[in-house]
Amino acid sequence: MPAAPAGRFPGRGAGDRGAARSGDRRGGRPGGRAGRGNLLEELVIDVVCHYRDPVKAPLLRDAVLPALAAAVDAGAVGHVERHWLRGPHLVVRLDGPDGVVGRAAELVAGRVRAHLAERPSTADVTDEELLERSRQSGIAELVPPPYGPIQPDNTVLVEQTDLAPVLRLVGSVELVELRTGNLRLGVPAIADAVAVDRTGQGRARLALVAMAAHASRFPAGIANGYHSFLSHLEGFLGHSDPGGALRARFDRVWERNADAAVATVRAVLDGSAGAVWAEWSDAARALGDAAFDRGELPTGPTGLLGERALELGEPEAVRRWHREHRGEPGEYHRRLIEVDFDHPDYLRPVTVYRAGTNALYRLLAVCDVTPVERYLAASLLVRAVQRVTGVRWEEQVAGMAKVVR
Repeated sequence: MPAAPAGRFPGRGAGDRGAARSGDRRGGRPGGRAGRGNLLEELVIDVVCHYRDPVKAPLLRDAVLPALAAAVDAGAVGHVERHWLRGPHLVVRLDGPDGVVGRAAELVAGRVRAHLAERPSTADVTDEELLERSRQSGIAELVPPPYGPIQPDNTVLVEQTDLAPVLRLVGSVELVELRTGNLRLGVPAIADAVAVDRTGQGRARLALVAMAAHASRFPAGIANGYHSFLSHLEGFLGHSDPGGALRARFDRVWERNADAAVATVRAVLDGSAGAVWAEWSDAARALGDAAFDRGELPTGPTGLLGERALELGEPEAVRRWHREHRGEPGEYHRRLIEVDFDHPDYLRPVTVYRAGTNALYRLLAVCDVTPVERYLAASLLVRAVQRVTGVRWEEQVAGMAKVVR
């Protein structure tokens, strides 16, 4: 998926600032690489498991993650991603010393193939249906065609990694490396999440816990950290739910589950829930801080996603991602425009936090959380935090707007 729309709390439309800050220090990177060339210059290998069943937690738990652990024991490093191009699949992306990564990839592929021989996906979906879903996903995620050919279900392929599509969306090699580092750091959280099977309700609660944990680790605390999720939620509803049907559905879910959502947020804050996600958030912030210090993080909107939408040529994508073609902002974003996100109190923490938030969404997707489940969780989170803190978002934003240089 592309990064969240442009803005400091993404979704806020600002000027076309945002070139990465200058800097050239390239030290060792936790969760990443040390003393080597960048990812686009090295041999990185993908083990691609085409698996059409939409619920991939059992496959992750019983095959993919144990195989990745074995590859790590053999000297490789890696992480897991999920995508839909050429058919729904999981990717184990491996890197490591010369002579190791190829053997590690074959090890992973062999273990996953053996698992699928006994427990294959049996999803009843045609190639034509998958191509149409891919077209819709391509519009939403700014991925250009072709979207085929669709690979057969339960196929495992070993391929040299092509990072060009990721580079096209994030804009720099350094941001590709940061993305990779954050996803590697997230493997323990994925393992924790898929240790049990979950219903849709359970996946929404998982997302609520993960997002609350991440928001709680924002330097100014959850009262500020939840605004990123509120911004994304309002941006999504404003674009995709003009009639308000989904917003009304979220309202009804809140009415039935308000006390449980508040209890979940309180549990995250007292450390009795979400510890693995809080640990990931801290580690991701350390990576982001280092990237910020090297001048590698854009500190504001770049217009890159809007350019990609124009290249794709789909009106829906242009309306969603190009600031000149968006509709009028909703009340939340109109108020957020008044906040000076170039102020030192906000510039660094919000820039770093945004990078972590985008990685969090990718991790949740691996854990079977759908976009609607994620937005539902965001809706529960933003209301629960306001109840816990006793401060409405309007008051919070008004206070933020008073911080001036």
